[in-house]
Amino acid sequence: MNNNIYLPHAAAPEELEIQTSTLRLSAKCWGNPDGVPILAFHGWLDNAATFDHLAPFLKEFRLVSLDLPGHGLSDHRSAGSSYHFSDIIVDVLEVLNVLGWNRFSLLGHSMGAGVASYLAGTIPEKISSVLLIEGLGSLAQKAEKMPEILRESAEQWQQLADKKLPLYPDVETAVKVRHHVGGIKESSVRTLVARGLRPVEGGFTWRSDPRLKIKSRHYLTEEQACAFLQKITAPVLLIEAENAKQDQWKKLLLKRIPYVKNLQHHVVTGDHHLHLDNPEAVAKVIRNFLNEIFLKP
Repeated sequence: MNNNIYLPHAAAPEELEIQTSTLRLSAKCWGNPDGVPILAFHGWLDNAATFDHLAPFLKEFRLVSLDLPGHGLSDHRSAGSSYHFSDIIVDVLEVLNVLGWNRFSLLGHSMGAGVASYLAGTIPEKISSVLLIEGLGSLAQKAEKMPEILRESAEQWQQLADKKLPLYPDVETAVKVRHHVGGIKESSVRTLVARGLRPVEGGFTWRSDPRLKIKSRHYLTEEQACAFLQKITAPVLLIEAENAKQDQWKKLLLKRIPYVKNLQHHVVTGDHHLHLDNPEAVAKVIRNFLNEIFLKP
């Protein structure tokens, strides 16, 4: 076994710890060890548990769900560092090197779908398939907006030291606060909160790095985002939530679809976290898509 991986002897789902050159990252792992390998990425401020409800319906595959840097049980970046989207791609490339995977599939939700999209465009020769839930690339900005964005990000960075972490007296309060945001079932909130909270004096607060809430210092332009999508050669499945209310994001998805060479687009009942709220329906679409790819005569 690679010395950079620690895999305890435990019942499924298994917990993995993966040491990169700079970070110790955590992951949850389900399914057949000899099945088709799938590396999965959660959304912004979520964690690896985002696929807890989906994974039991995909037991024939080897699903590894990563806590991205600053999220879940993974390390935060070092002091003075910030979180750039492109840095996540480099982190994941290191993870894949440690895992020793030469060919694999990708699964991502929301921000994680952006990670999967750009990774598939960066190393297309290694990707068997791309499974995207509520995302295709990342948010983009016009070039002329960059000076304003950098200024706003810098101001937020300087104010971070004065901000206090939220403190919840108990887990139930944290669940209620997150559920109040809307668009996700309470049972799904509990799944994310169970991995997303840490005990502190006086109660609980979030494990995620507060720096994740600072506006990014750099965005891709739409032209750059689509350049990555055009490089994808693997079959792509895009699952869109029927009830999601982000109309601007929906328009962006539809605008980008033509840039992907081989893409199937499915609309499934649910809101933005439909893979947690309606996992069986999402899994059925994923399984049919993967079976079509891997079981072809």
